Amino acid sequence: QDLKSVQFPEVPQLGFINGTIVHFSHALNLNLFKSGVLRIFARGTKISRLTLPNTIEQLYFRDNDLYAVDIEPKVSYAIKFLRIHVNKLRDITNFQHLKGLVELNLCDNLIEHLSFDTFAPMVQLKQLLLCGNRLKTLTATHDIKLPNLYHLDLSGNFLFNQTSLNRWYFPRLGNFSLRDNLLTALDVRIIAQRFPVLQILDVEHNSLNCETYQQLLRHVHQRRIIFNVDKRMCQELPAPVIPRSIPPSSGNELEENGGGDWRTLVRQLKERLYQQVKIINGQRTEIEQLKANLTTLMEQFDLVVAEPAKANDPF
Repeated sequence: QDLKSVQFPEVPQLGFINGTIVHFSHALNLNLFKSGVLRIFARGTKISRLTLPNTIEQLYFRDNDLYAVDIEPKVSYAIKFLRIHVNKLRDITNFQHLKGLVELNLCDNLIEHLSFDTFAPMVQLKQLLLCGNRLKTLTATHDIKLPNLYHLDLSGNFLFNQTSLNRWYFPRLGNFSLRDNLLTALDVRIIAQRFPVLQILDVEHNSLNCETYQQLLRHVHQRRIIFNVDKRMCQELPAPVIPRSIPPSSGNELEENGGGDWRTLVRQLKERLYQQVKIINGQRTEIEQLKANLTTLMEQFDLVVAEPAKANDPF
């Protein structure tokens, strides 16, 4: 249906479910502006082309067969929360003009190559979600500083070892996920330098080599970071030297209990301890993630300011 001549009700929030909008055009955006609409939701609505409204503050699109978003460089956009997920975006270079974004969710699109230069102007950005794309390369032509970024999700992509983090500096990054990629090596030193207040690190479902694995374990334990990583059976460190004050007698407690090889028993105890720690860390990760999601929802629906939202997300 052609919506250019539709008279929308005067409400702050408007939702579309299913159907088709051939062109989300300037004329349609003008009608939305006249009605005072600030939030738009579209789930399952097929949209061939989207001209981004410059007066909308929150835009949530899901499963729209959307290939591209028209963004004009000289226009000032009010958008703060933008979710376009389960769509078909491949190139988001023009998103660099959305300088006021607080949250950007582009999960489950078709992006393969991405320059982080795109996000450099977004100094207010707190949450950047790029999970479930086809990302193979991440580049940057200069140092990228996002002073307010807290949550970065790059999980479920095809990132390999050429992924370089040395041009990123995110001083407030607390939650970083590289889960389910193709990484075998990771520069742990860069993580320590570039993300100084990191609290949660998820690198599970990557085939990290032993050197990276051991460096990572040392780092997360030193900084008390909540972490998820697949356990690696790496070569044991050299056995510690037994002090001369403890003679190796046959009356050793471990041997009395039938443990002829005490190193084996120690390793078994360490493995049991590791499993317990992993379960606890997993639970802590879930709690922190729920807290982050709750904070995001509160910000989206104005529950953190004096005036509460007048409408709820219908989806």
